[in-house]
Amino acid sequence: MAVRGWRKGLGWGIAACTLAAALPAMAEGDGTAARHTVTMDDIMALRSLSGLDCAHDGKQAVYVVGEADLKADKRRNALWLADLAGGMPLQLTSGEDIASAPSFSPDGKSIAFLSKRGKDKQAQIWLLDRRGGEARKLTDVKSDIAGFRWSPDSKTLLLMISDPAPEPPKDDEDRPLPVVVNDVKFKQDGVGFITAESHVHLALFDVATKTETRLTASDSFDVTTAEWSPDGKSVAYLTDHTVDLTDLGGQWLAVVEARAGAAPKVVAKLHGAPGQALIWSADGTKITHLVGPGGKADQYGQPHLAETVVATGATRMVPSTANIFVNAPVDLGAGQIGVVLSEDRHEVPAVVDAKGMLRRLNDGTLSVLGQCGSVVPGAPRAVLASGDGKPAEVYALDAKGGLKLLTSHNKSVADRVAWAKVEDYAATAKDGNDVHGLLVRPAGVAAGVKVPTLLWIHGGPNAQDIHAVDGYSMIAELLAAQGYAVLMPNYRGSSGRGDAYAAAIAADWGQKEVADLHASLDWAIAQGFADPARLGAGGWSYGGILTDFLIVRDNRLKAAFSGAGEGNIFALFGVDQYVQQYTQELGAPWKEPELWMRLSEPLLHADRIKTPTLFMGGMADDNVPLIGGQQLYQALKITGVPTRLVGYPEQNHGIARPSFQRDRLERIVDWFKQHLN
Repeated sequence: MAVRGWRKGLGWGIAACTLAAALPAMAEGDGTAARHTVTMDDIMALRSLSGLDCAHDGKQAVYVVGEADLKADKRRNALWLADLAGGMPLQLTSGEDIASAPSFSPDGKSIAFLSKRGKDKQAQIWLLDRRGGEARKLTDVKSDIAGFRWSPDSKTLLLMISDPAPEPPKDDEDRPLPVVVNDVKFKQDGVGFITAESHVHLALFDVATKTETRLTASDSFDVTTAEWSPDGKSVAYLTDHTVDLTDLGGQWLAVVEARAGAAPKVVAKLHGAPGQALIWSADGTKITHLVGPGGKADQYGQPHLAETVVATGATRMVPSTANIFVNAPVDLGAGQIGVVLSEDRHEVPAVVDAKGMLRRLNDGTLSVLGQCGSVVPGAPRAVLASGDGKPAEVYALDAKGGLKLLTSHNKSVADRVAWAKVEDYAATAKDGNDVHGLLVRPAGVAAGVKVPTLLWIHGGPNAQDIHAVDGYSMIAELLAAQGYAVLMPNYRGSSGRGDAYAAAIAADWGQKEVADLHASLDWAIAQGFADPARLGAGGWSYGGILTDFLIVRDNRLKAAFSGAGEGNIFALFGVDQYVQQYTQELGAPWKEPELWMRLSEPLLHADRIKTPTLFMGGMADDNVPLIGGQQLYQALKITGVPTRLVGYPEQNHGIARPSFQRDRLERIVDWFKQHLN
């Protein structure tokens, strides 16, 4: 499952076991022990890998291993170093609450990373000598660092940073200050209320003198990514203008000289895209980046590769990437760009050469979930990859598409689990749409035996279920281990099937997707393995939203789980973080009341719901607030349908606390067991 943080994202945040177990796990599991179907312990033991960065000499990669410290009931992260030629990976840091964004200095001497240690209120930048030794603290700022970039000479860090929040009066530190907002968009998950201190600007930080110099002004348009020019004299950056409801451009590309007082120049106004990166040409005349469709289809359009001429602002899409979802572009030198393509149920590595020609490197049997590269000719890329029965590990990817395994962080889990069989399926909706998805079959079921069957619906909606092992697919494995056949459909709105397929649901939620979900159930029944008397459905975020639409229309479902859903869109306007999408895609509720009424069908027709439904959500979720589940829970209580509401305190859209993650799994399994078996 590709998690991209788009509208109504996945939000599972499955972590792992204790950091102390990381090194022994590297040697565990020779595949000879008896295997068992997936358990909750296996899911909690799955380690997350992220934050890849490749050394400029192309020899090593640094990355983050995420763990769940079950005793402390918190997540911990550690930095690891992999040799791209092979050999045992090296753990660089002990487990911290926060350790992220590792980055090699261009001179090869240091690794910088963000970490929150000791009495620090905000994460600071720390430095590790690449030759070894303890990390030393570099910055001591009082505001949040959203990201950073090394200058080409390794002497300066470009900070993406916000201004410090005002402090309460010294005579009463416990007295809260008023929250003052002045922006159209004033909520963001993980941030809460957006105030003047929330906005991100650029600053220069001198590594030797430890002094900070502001580079850009702080305003309501946040810097989202930035990159030094090859000569180190200028900085290109993108500001997010999606909060400007009159501007359908989305992201503005600007360039500013790397000196105090320099005036930025807006180069181009781009249609925004997720996962942005800025890659300068070697001569500094062009910048390669991603671009989306803009307008009403903005949330569903697939990002494509494009390049902009710095002098003129002329932007052109790279034709070979048209109609393909392009992820994670990295500079490979000599005009080559490494990319990952979201294609039907796979994430495929590819390269775009200096002439703009696209070449796929393999068939995506192992899906690439992240990558980094260097500009050294012939040097391999480091990638995070996963496949059926193969949890994520770090691999070296060569120019011909060959993958060499470098790590074994999840080997113990991989070797002890008897992985369910994952199959591709295709079904036809009543309007003729061809629906593709994955089927996870329960083990040990004889041919012809009918089993309870579940729809496990991904979020996004612009995401897809792929051949990989991650937190979301592991739950499908867990449900299959309980004896359910699990369908994971890539309904219209999903990525991997082209622009039109992804944008088909723009301003028309809960219609075509539900038809595709019905088609998947109908197909499973026609195949003879799905028991039509024991059907269920569930999902998180947009998966929860679609579950709400399903239960109001389909009384065949005998059990449902709706996590972070919404049954009444009126209740979320001005409460969640999607004011730009609502007004640009749907029109304001007072302008399009009939459309808003239709999209609120689950609550307005809750008397039609007969399916016992479990509702869940994070109590601090500003992405899809818990009010969506609260309202439908209350409605089912009034109408007498079995229901339950579970709210997780202090949790955002992604449930992070390990005990809550396990609690969620247990409640989902118990709910389906109670109502389907």
